[in-house]
Amino acid sequence: MVNDFLKKYQEELISDKIQLKEDMDLLETKIKEETKFLNLLEQSNESYFKEFTPRDINSKNNQKAAEIRQNLEELNNEMDKKSSFMKFYDARLVEVNALLTNTAVINKPSSNNALKQDDNKLSENQTNNNVCRSDLIAQLSNIKSLILLDPYRAQIELEKIISTI
Repeated sequence: MVNDFLKKYQEELISDKIQLKEDMDLLETKIKEETKFLNLLEQSNESYFKEFTPRDINSKNNQKAAEIRQNLEELNNEMDKKSSFMKFYDARLVEVNALLTNTAVINKPSSNNALKQDDNKLSENQTNNNVCRSDLIAQLSNIKSLILLDPYRAQIELEKIISTI
């Protein structure tokens, strides 16, 4: 149940991150275009005969360049915000991945050594052919404590007890 929630949350984060990356790419292209246009306007304003003229020749270009500088400043601020969001998504994804791996380790079946030890115990009980009622109750109480922690192992233990009876 928790794994399902974490996986859905991880998928949402990944899709949001992909959308954000697309937005950042688009924004980066806009910034490049605006920068190129600003450079073009500034080059056109640097005419050689400008110093010899008493009036402002390209006042419209100067106004447009000022607007583009303002627009570039806003675009760069927006890019900074989006990059901070990207860092947030990256950090969240790392946390969710860590949680998913931890829950996968907890839900993973027990190691073979523990199962071999349990097999040895049960084989000793089978050789005696006298499984006492108190031993059975003790094994069942151990399984009861295992059910919440490791349901897979508890099921294996129950199947072993059933097979010995």
